[in-house]
Order: sequence, then C-alpha cells, then structure tokens
Amino acid sequence: MRTLGIAKKTLIGIVVAIIIIAVIAGVVASLYLAPAPGKKKLTFALLVSNLGNPYFVMLKDGAEAAVKELKAKGIEVELIVYDAKDDPDLQVRQIEEAIAKKVDALLINPVHKEAILPAVRDAVKAGIIVITTDRDIADKSLRVFFTGTDNVYGAELAVKALIEALEKSGKPKPWKIVILHGIPGTTAAEDRKKGFHNVLDPLVKKGDVKIVAEEIAYFRRDKGLEVMESILARTKEIDAVICANDEMALGAIQAIEGAGLVPGKDIIVVGYDAIPDAVEAVKAGKMYATIAQSPFLQGYWAVMGAYYIVVKGWKPPKDFIPTPVVVVTKANVGTFSEEVAKPKPLPGAPSE
Repeated sequence: MRTLGIAKKTLIGIVVAIIIIAVIAGVVASLYLAPAPGKKKLTFALLVSNLGNPYFVMLKDGAEAAVKELKAKGIEVELIVYDAKDDPDLQVRQIEEAIAKKVDALLINPVHKEAILPAVRDAVKAGIIVITTDRDIADKSLRVFFTGTDNVYGAELAVKALIEALEKSGKPKPWKIVILHGIPGTTAAEDRKKGFHNVLDPLVKKGDVKIVAEEIAYFRRDKGLEVMESILARTKEIDAVICANDEMALGAIQAIEGAGLVPGKDIIVVGYDAIPDAVEAVKAGKMYATIAQSPFLQGYWAVMGAYYIVVKGWKPPKDFIPTPVVVVTKANVGTFSEEVAKPKPLPGAPSE
C-alpha cells in the first residue's frame, strides 16, 4: 500500500510538473507572438499612390500575403488599405485618418515626396512607425526604413537594354530617341530620369544618340498615348522610345501603331515595371524589354518589417532594403517572375 501511495504521489507530481511546463510555455509563446502589451491586435495602414495602376495592385497583394502569413501564425493583424489616386492632398487626409485610428504603423507609397511630410511628421509625433515602400519621402529621418527598387540602377539597365536592341537592329547612328518621364516630385520618376541620363548623356556627347523629345507623361497609359501622338505628329524620325514605366510605354505603343508604324521594328520600345500587359507586349515583340521590380516583395517586406519593429523591437541594420531588379526580354519572359513575385525572408530581420 505504501508503494502504491508513493507511486500515486509521483504520478501527481509528474502531472503537476507537466501543467507548470505547459503554462510557462504558453506564457513564453504569448510573449513571443503577441502584439505590444495591452493591444489585442496589430493595425497597419497601407497608403498606396494609385490602385488604378496594376503595379500597385501587386504591391497591395504582397502586403496582404504577409498579413495572411502572420494570421496563420496566430498573430492578429488588420490591414487598412487607402488609395490616393495620385492626389497628394487626398493622401495627406488619409494619413491623418490613419493617425486618428491609432494604427501601429503607416506603410506609405508616397504620391509626392515632399507634399505629405507634415502629415508624416504628425504620425511620428503620435508614436506611429513609418515605413516607405516603392517610393521614398524627402525627409528620410521620419521613416524607419524604405524598401523598394534602386531606380537609378534599374533605369541604367533599361537604357543598356535599349542600346543593345538598337545595336542589333542595324539602325544608323545617331540613334534618335524619345524619353517619357513619370510624375514630377516622386522619387521613382526622378531616380529613373537620373539613371536614363547617366547612360544616355555620354552617348549624346559622343554623337551616337540624339534625344529628339523628352516629355512628362505622368506614369499613365492615356498620357503616354497622348504625348507620343503629339511627338509623332511632329516627326516620325524616331528609332526608339524609353519610358519610366510600362503604362506610358504601352500608351506609346498604341500611338506608334496608330501612326502606321510597327513597334519593335520601326520604333524600339523599352518600359519599366513588368506589369502583365507589358510582359505580353515583350512576348509579342512589341516591347523589347521591361524592368521587373518586385512590388509584391515591397508590400510583403513593408508588412513584415512593421511586425518585427512593433512586436519584437527590431532595428533594421540599414534604412534602405532593396528589392530585386531583373531585365525582362523574350529570353527570360517565362521565368523572371520566380525571382520577384514570391515571398522571401526580409533581409536582416530576426529569425522566427
């Protein structure tokens, strides 16, 4: 009987120990996974410049994929998505609304690098984390980090692809080139303009290239069409068009076809973004190349970065986290998406 009693006490002791271990494990897990103390869930605001652009839809998709992944791990996250429709005043009001909702982080794809600064400062004063994605803001001290493309480098790659196509075409020098730029005041437009000229200016000086027109088409297909039609009405002596995004490039292709010319043959076209319509144009030979960024990863890394900062106190080792850049031509049009359109670990982030 005494042996039985000892065995019973031992069994009870083991059960108690298991319960204690389980409780401790639960506490540790809750500390590891739970939002900041006193908060039931995390709330992030994603402020997108224009959801009418397929590129930014992909950015939103990446952010939503990260939220879904976090939820699968038991972390409650709400993502509030705002569409500024390329209106800086509207984006300011949206930032103010997000501040009033006391969100944990603002993930901003700025319409204008300077116009939204007062609202961003208000967010920082309110203790809200700010992360910029795809485009940056003028005052970099206000955000924790920026994730996006090195647009100067990407634009240089685009021009090099254009020159490669011109060399293959056998067109005589000087090559007559048209440049279409994006929205003034956005870092993407300004950096791509710089990248274009980094490569083209020495060729102009050398006499190999002549820039016959350089216009602003606001990253829009309809404006790309309108501006290119105007240029073609003045002269059809054009060998190539390089555009700071695919929407403008696709508009330029429409104008070229409307003028009775053949895009890809009479006039070589290079875009930037690798949106689905542009990828199809590359396949069809109407566009020689486009630059694949990773809007998916830009959105994905913005959300994951906000989570690591708010919950785990993560401090990014660098304030610029570049996403991949790939030149897309017929040679890799079927495989490039593997590099840019799937979740990847955020560089420098803590391991789970």
